[in-house]
Amino acid sequence: MSLTTPTPEQLSILNELRDAIAANAKAKGFRDKFAEGLTAKQWEGAPGKLIRAAVFTANQHGEASEFWEAFRAGTLHELCDKAPKMEAMGLPGLTCGEEEIADEVIRALDKAEAHGIDVAKAVAVKIAYNSGRPFLHGGKQA
Repeated sequence: MSLTTPTPEQLSILNELRDAIAANAKAKGFRDKFAEGLTAKQWEGAPGKLIRAAVFTANQHGEASEFWEAFRAGTLHELCDKAPKMEAMGLPGLTCGEEEIADEVIRALDKAEAHGIDVAKAVAVKIAYNSGRPFLHGGKQA
């Protein structure tokens, strides 16, 4: 099977999702919380960049760890604890695995927006690059 390499234009929905996710995080107060106690200059400078890198990466890592813990507990394919609330909203209930994968994607896109990353371009280029790499490049097993 040959992978068709998408263009950044074909992946533009990723940047749209990135921006919508970031707007929701801002609306829910999460972005302002990180900047508490910093001047605008500090937030745009090294302290703010460090805080953004650390907080967004830690949050993303936390979601990956929650996926792993659900796997370890054998609950990956069971409904998550939020499923009843989702269903009450007319949404389908998600499994633990589905919820954590969604959270990982959301966190990654939110981090991209916080750091001004063009996700569509980055993913398109990385897919193209990876498709040209040799089988088990570097002898890696996983």
